[in-house]
Amino acid sequence: MILKKQIGGSHYKKYAISPWTFIRENLLNPFQANVIRYVVRYEDKNGIEDLEKIIHYCEMEIELLKKKNKQKATEDWAQMVAQKQDA
Repeated sequence: MILKKQIGGSHYKKYAISPWTFIRENLLNPFQANVIRYVVRYEDKNGIEDLEKIIHYCEMEIELLKKKNKQKATEDWAQMVAQKQDA
């Protein structure tokens, strides 16, 4: 079966469920997918480098969430002001 095939190493073959299958079945976003992949493989592949990649992906996701939260707060404030003006 094609899902059992891995090109470029064997770092995922020892797991009952491949990261790709887990990611797909759980409809994970790209951030979640990358963290899963690197968490699963770091001991068998790139060690500290893969752990640093996990941290980097988390930092990028935090930055994105903060930006979204700030934008949402600004939109909520603008909506509140508009409602007061309409009253």
